[in-house]
Amino acid sequence: QADRRFNAEQLTNNQKQLLEAGMFGGNLLYKRLVRTSRCSRKMWKTRYFTVSERMLYCYNIPLSAGGRLIRAMPLEGAVIMKTPASDAKYHFMFEVHNLNYFFRMRAANVEEMTQWIQALEGERDSHTLYPYQIGAPNRSNDDEKKEDSEAAAKSGSQSQLIKDLTPAQKARYDFFKNEREFNRNLTNIAETLRFQERDARKVLAPKMVAEMTIPSCVYIPLCNSSHIWRRAYAAIASNTRVFNTNERCPVVMYFLTRRGERMQYARGGMKDVNLDVAEYLHLQYEVPDAAMTPILEEDSDNLSLGCFEVVDEDGLERVIESSSSLDDHPMKHTSHHSSVALWDEGEEEKKGEDALDRDGDGQLKESPSFERGTKANPQLRNFMKENFVRIPSKIKARLPMRPKSKKMMTQMPIQNVPILENHIEDDEESKSVLSDGLHGSIMLSDGEVLRQMENDGIDEESLSRATAFICGGEDWAKRSERLLREGSEAKVIDNEASTEVSALMVKSNDDLRQEVFVMQMIHYYKSVFAKASLPIWLKTYRILSLSKDTGLIEYLIDSTSIDSLKKSDNFPKEGGLRAYFEMIYGAPDTKSFKAAQRNFMLSLVGYSLVMYLLGLKDRHNGNIMIDVRGRLIFIDFGFAMGMAPGHEFSFERAPFKLTQDYIDVMGGKGSDCFKEFKRLFAAGFEAARANSQIAVGLVEIMMYKSNYPCFSGPRYGGDKALINFQNRLMLRTPDKDIRKRALGLIEDSIESYGTWVYDRFQLFSNGYFM
Repeated sequence: QADRRFNAEQLTNNQKQLLEAGMFGGNLLYKRLVRTSRCSRKMWKTRYFTVSERMLYCYNIPLSAGGRLIRAMPLEGAVIMKTPASDAKYHFMFEVHNLNYFFRMRAANVEEMTQWIQALEGERDSHTLYPYQIGAPNRSNDDEKKEDSEAAAKSGSQSQLIKDLTPAQKARYDFFKNEREFNRNLTNIAETLRFQERDARKVLAPKMVAEMTIPSCVYIPLCNSSHIWRRAYAAIASNTRVFNTNERCPVVMYFLTRRGERMQYARGGMKDVNLDVAEYLHLQYEVPDAAMTPILEEDSDNLSLGCFEVVDEDGLERVIESSSSLDDHPMKHTSHHSSVALWDEGEEEKKGEDALDRDGDGQLKESPSFERGTKANPQLRNFMKENFVRIPSKIKARLPMRPKSKKMMTQMPIQNVPILENHIEDDEESKSVLSDGLHGSIMLSDGEVLRQMENDGIDEESLSRATAFICGGEDWAKRSERLLREGSEAKVIDNEASTEVSALMVKSNDDLRQEVFVMQMIHYYKSVFAKASLPIWLKTYRILSLSKDTGLIEYLIDSTSIDSLKKSDNFPKEGGLRAYFEMIYGAPDTKSFKAAQRNFMLSLVGYSLVMYLLGLKDRHNGNIMIDVRGRLIFIDFGFAMGMAPGHEFSFERAPFKLTQDYIDVMGGKGSDCFKEFKRLFAAGFEAARANSQIAVGLVEIMMYKSNYPCFSGPRYGGDKALINFQNRLMLRTPDKDIRKRALGLIEDSIESYGTWVYDRFQLFSNGYFM
């Protein structure tokens, strides 16, 4: 909440600065057409309004007197008009409204009303690059009209504003505009198909994907700045897949992407197959025009290393490396791991090292990475060097001390938790090409296709049988290789760069913001378990919310829902998942079976913990997936933080889902695998509880004035979700009793009657197999 208040204070300070600079504003009589009571009369109120940055702000009193922001309305696309005579009970009334807001206001006279309407219309119609500038109040209308006519004659249209940009500005503008249009086109396909008949969707989807225009320089945004830059340049329309549901139509799309393309032709050209997104955008768009200098022929050796020279504003030359090895990463040389003891291990926990290296006086030491780091932003590096200093003792002594809480709650220290990325450690020979967590095939510039396979002890024959059930006989590595060779034969792929296949799911009519939050929490707990050196497995995948009803989701390869698996023709009629494991991976004493069984157990531990801690519900077999290596993956987090279908009447009362089917796969309650499940669950819960302060802080930040379903409404609003989350962490329980309580959660979940009833309900209502 402190961060949110700080941001709100900054917003108010910015508004005050704009007001001092001549921002248009004043008092108006105001009535908002939203009734909160049927028996009380809606009265006119005097409010202070300001117009800036294509927004209409409403304050209780003027900003100069310390006004508080009540509400704000975006003016883009708003209707601004004088109130019709049929609705105008008073003189000088005008209104502003869009899809979500309807403001009706009264001015003191006709001149003031006209001035307000002109200001609002001008701000609404202003260009996003050059916001509308409100004229000084003492200027006459004739002067304004004269200047407007001169500006119109000079610019002609908004296209003239674009022409006035420098080449570097224009390149950045085009890139972000094209990226935005590309993502909008993706979601528009899913939204259009939603209104089509189910049988027609599968026919229309490939045609719409084939007709979609892909700009020259865009990428699939399901990545972060440190991931490899992959330019999407062609769609594989024939492989488009549609999922039919009652309210929406998710679409899986495939694209050919390229990495290591030659760029910076003005400098002589460079190629780097490991260039990440941040480096690419910096090299391509963020270098000022005046700093662009051609690369000489004698610097050709640097091109192979991905180096180039940039002339700083002070005239000094710097050599920037566009890629860095894993050995240079500061995390490589710093241990952040600590051990959480299992039952037969010591009770001492190793503490993680502090991320900031300070001297004895608390002063931040000069880190070599500030000078050596080739990826760091120089402005950010200078900011950290200039601002990360210790507080002077005289000032620190005057700061008020925070009072201690009187609650009898265990105070967990804040520990540093390095957030993991989905990268795979590669050997030196393949690290330059097969990096960034690639699980598929890549076609190099010479036409050779490389495949990366995971090695966990399961033999190829078992994987082939699992692929026949889960992937229809073709896993992702083989499918991507086939698509690459088809593209090469069709002359869609050339030899200028390495080519890969990327897949994503596009959704519309679905708010993914809550799912993004849940996935962030799962990612955090995955990092907590890794820091504690626990082999607990969790699958974190990318979810990007583009708007309140559209978004993109990373495609989960080589996996299917347990519901689809059990509906397969060759799935065992008796024995459930245990019989499936024995049929696919061999007898219980084989290496492949034991490896798949352990994969299943480790994933079940992870998702049992996060299901309990995050209060995940609606866990039927349509929302639980399984991959070719026997690991579970939870999807669809529409019900989280204790929110459940049926609310108070929900059947899902168990801490987490632990059916007899799962126990049979592990070999029964007396097996060594199940005993290890219990040990890891208790150790994982202790690790999560030890890092509870950060988790509670994340939940508290996200729930502040949130409209997420799990944080709003009379059932889950206020502090209810946060209090329940703290109770699930057992912060008031003594440390010596935590292990016993964790084992009690397992006993409460085994063969829960409520879990069985909910699976039966889903079977009869939606057809999901148990």
